[in-house]
Amino acid sequence: MIVKDLVETKELLAEETNEGIFVVYERFENTDCRYKGNMVEKLECDPEEQIQILQCDSTACDSLTSVQTYRLGDDFSTIEEIEKDIRSNYAQYMQQPAPLG
Repeated sequence: MIVKDLVETKELLAEETNEGIFVVYERFENTDCRYKGNMVEKLECDPEEQIQILQCDSTACDSLTSVQTYRLGDDFSTIEEIEKDIRSNYAQYMQQPAPLG
């Protein structure tokens, strides 16, 4: 059984997203726990990093819905690459620049 311990979290792009949209970075330390006789054996696993786009349900922010999850190291190797992809492919969740004049 893999046990995931959330060790770091922070909001990204907070100044750029629309109301009710959150881009959250999470870092997990993972441990593989196995029963060996009457003992539990713990094996350290590679840490896991992910970024999620979360959206509030319509009128109240009592719960969040995951729109997209990016795992660092799978499709993108840096947080900056993921932020660029979010700005490009999820532009509807980003604040639009104010018109000039």
